[in-house]
Amino acid sequence: MLLLDIKEDIRTGVIAERWLGYLLQQMNHEELGKLLEYYEKVGWISSTAKNKLMGIAMGIKSSGRGTWQVSSRIHLTSLLFMSYLAGIKLPRELHEINTYAREFIENPESFISV
Repeated sequence: MLLLDIKEDIRTGVIAERWLGYLLQQMNHEELGKLLEYYEKVGWISSTAKNKLMGIAMGIKSSGRGTWQVSSRIHLTSLLFMSYLAGIKLPRELHEINTYAREFIENPESFISV
């Protein structure tokens, strides 16, 4: 299991909101729930993490109309965000992957600055 829990600190909250906001640009809350269920089924997140993420997502407006079945780029971006939330240091070669998370990985301070 990659992401067991979501810590309750500001930094983690901002990272989770960025990731969920990205996903909610692609789909609505119902579809997000299905996507997180899929991530739980494949062993990427725990049910505890899934429930906390859904709670955070309730405060984020959805502009997406798509389905939970998304491109590999979105899954990879999600995997990178999960790794960061889990505190797992990413290998250097992942920094070159073209995902939404690339800027976040290379310059996380820009995402949590006020």
